[in-house]
Amino acid sequence: MLKTRLIRGLMLGLTLFTMHTTGKEVVQLATHDAYPYHYVENELVKGSVIRQVQCAFSRMEAPYRAEFDSWVEAELKLRTGKLDAIFAVAQSDARMRYGTLSIPMARKHLYWYFSGAEMNISDDNPLYKKYRVAAEFGSDEWFDIKRKGYNVQMKPRSGSALLKLLLGHEVDAILIDEHEFEHELAKFKLQNTNFSRREYGTIELGILFSKAFLKKRPTFLEAFNTAASNCIVADDRKL
Repeated sequence: MLKTRLIRGLMLGLTLFTMHTTGKEVVQLATHDAYPYHYVENELVKGSVIRQVQCAFSRMEAPYRAEFDSWVEAELKLRTGKLDAIFAVAQSDARMRYGTLSIPMARKHLYWYFSGAEMNISDDNPLYKKYRVAAEFGSDEWFDIKRKGYNVQMKPRSGSALLKLLLGHEVDAILIDEHEFEHELAKFKLQNTNFSRREYGTIELGILFSKAFLKKRPTFLEAFNTAASNCIVADDRKL
């Protein structure tokens, strides 16, 4: 039921524009619930990247359709030709084999969060592999710590699931965007709970268009980047 509401909420905002661009090929997109970039609140789709995507496609007068899905499913659909693009994701060697990234549309600020005292779990610590850690399954940060050899066993599929792992002491630390973590605390009314944190890094996020799509429409990415660069959206958590 929840997934259906998410898709309808997003489609409602997008269909209003595509109704005026009949006859053009519709670009098929997918995204994921990730505050504050693209998320659903009170059955309304919100977020800084959502607004920038809507603005860019509107400037291009290009029809598009978007849906919410899991990170893993969205990437699989892009690789198999069922989608033209996914957003917002970071660049990686694996993705560059089947897609090309747009200009940056957001920056994700990642931190390790601890329920107790801060721990040195950076990968330059010889003992870092002994700590049990988690990140949202399928996300950029999950793949990053997996590649670095961290002790990643859990596969939580949301920020809420991540927070519950930390509160239940099932992991020693979670890796999550600072805005998303604060958002999850507010949802569970845990703003006054003390957590420690350690900075991990910042990654840039964009729209990943499949190479198959860009081969069919070779001028599309340049046009999209130009349009998106004129659709600057403030980093406002209340979007």
